[in-house]
Amino acid sequence: MFENSFLLSLLGFLLVLTPLVFVHELGHYIAAVKNKVKVEVFSVGFGKELFGFNDKNNTRWKFCILPFGGYVKMKGELIVNEKNSSRKTNPLQLKDKSGNFNHASLFSRFVIVFAGPLANIVFGMLLISLLYSFQGRLVNLPVVGETIDNSPAFNAGIVKNDLILKINNENIDNFYQLKNIVENNPNKLLRVQVLRNKNIVDIELVPNSMFNKLTKKNVGRIGIIAKKPELMKLNIFYSFYYGCIDTFNMTIEWVKGLHKLINFNLNSNEVAGPIGIAKISGDALVGGISSLIFLMAIISINLGLINLLPIPALDGGYITLYVLELIFGKPLPEKYQVKLIQLGIFLLISLMILVTFLDLKKYV
Repeated sequence: MFENSFLLSLLGFLLVLTPLVFVHELGHYIAAVKNKVKVEVFSVGFGKELFGFNDKNNTRWKFCILPFGGYVKMKGELIVNEKNSSRKTNPLQLKDKSGNFNHASLFSRFVIVFAGPLANIVFGMLLISLLYSFQGRLVNLPVVGETIDNSPAFNAGIVKNDLILKINNENIDNFYQLKNIVENNPNKLLRVQVLRNKNIVDIELVPNSMFNKLTKKNVGRIGIIAKKPELMKLNIFYSFYYGCIDTFNMTIEWVKGLHKLINFNLNSNEVAGPIGIAKISGDALVGGISSLIFLMAIISINLGLINLLPIPALDGGYITLYVLELIFGKPLPEKYQVKLIQLGIFLLISLMILVTFLDLKKYV
């Protein structure tokens, strides 16, 4: 078995991020073509072109020497050119409005910009569904693996292999749901219904209150340990169903994490920047193709959600501008748009420096 190293981490990073950026830009590309906007360049990577070709729509598909990221260049779109010079627009394009992004309808521009993040989210969901179909889905059933001596569960009579059916008349589907209910009810009476040897047993217990350093609040504990998760294979229908459900749940957790970040309540160990992602990608590569695909799915969903944030320079920032254009009946003056984009780039670079610094503290 390979051990994780810098080169393996770099390889894992490229194997994870490069396809996700391609999917993101492909979403923009397909939406642009469908809305009759001319795509001039589809670039995988940056810097000098290694090889490329022109498709039937005369779009230049090129693969560049630096495989970090990529972009789609649409006709009439204001972008920073590849040499980092000031923003330019070809004067001839201003006269020819056909296929011009800036002259497309508001709805078309919204769809084109939104399609990138949407492609990442859908791609992540499909990867998860694919894994569930071919490998199976890990299910953490609410079955007691063991009880801790003198704990509330032990004293109430809960024993190994008890299946928790209900808590306070709420059906329990998995161990995480059980854990959340217990944690949110310290020092409160819980009525627990368990299945034991084909018999239903009703039990009452009161969770102990313990201080959680991470959340900085008291949480409930009853002293039970879950059984090892089981891998359950699913048919195509249920694979897709649970792929959608788990993608939705990941989105909810992502929103909760964003709320913690905004309130400066996020532990540095919960943040992963480029170094952290490379390290995790290397570990996933060592863990096998399934681990790498699952990591790719998670990052793809997160990449899509991050791009929907209303920050200038991200897709969500442009969507916000289009919403303002819809409200006020005209776009924000170009000079203000450029200033907002510059501000957004500054904020994103600052955030990258911060998370990289946190990564260095953890991994270097």
